[in-house]
Amino acid sequence: MNKYQLKITSRELSIKPYFGFMPKIKAFALLAVLIFATVPFMGNWMNNHIRYTLYGIGAIMVFYAIYDFLFNVNVKFLFDKNAGVIYRINAPFLRQRLMTFEEMTIINVSGDPGCMEYAIGQKKKQFMKNYSISDIFTNSKKSNAREQEYVEQVLNPILEFVKSDHSS
Repeated sequence: MNKYQLKITSRELSIKPYFGFMPKIKAFALLAVLIFATVPFMGNWMNNHIRYTLYGIGAIMVFYAIYDFLFNVNVKFLFDKNAGVIYRINAPFLRQRLMTFEEMTIINVSGDPGCMEYAIGQKKKQFMKNYSISDIFTNSKKSNAREQEYVEQVLNPILEFVKSDHSS
């Protein structure tokens, strides 16, 4: 479950729930490089409309990859046991205090029919404002196995870490 970059120390737990976007970012960047590297050499083979369309597709891939890299992949949730607080950190930009351990609840969010993800939210407000901490799971056998692995290797350690703060 390296996909979530879960790191636990005695005083902090951190998780990067969107780090799994990295292969998609690499694929988009590679496709964009291929487009920008090969299209100029196909001068007589294709007309300008196709060339500009391919450049547009390459540009969209580059912007999508940059956006995901800056605003999704680098998002980290930090559970600070010293302060009993959960922070959302977007590496190049800001550190936002979300809630205390006592206010945290984990919910199942289902956006599309047959799809579900885990999210953290503040008790009594968890359906208005919540933060996804997992990938989307479906009802397939493969997804059920991924969900079970997520629960055992990521979600349970998070719950144990938060609960251990109350007993210390």
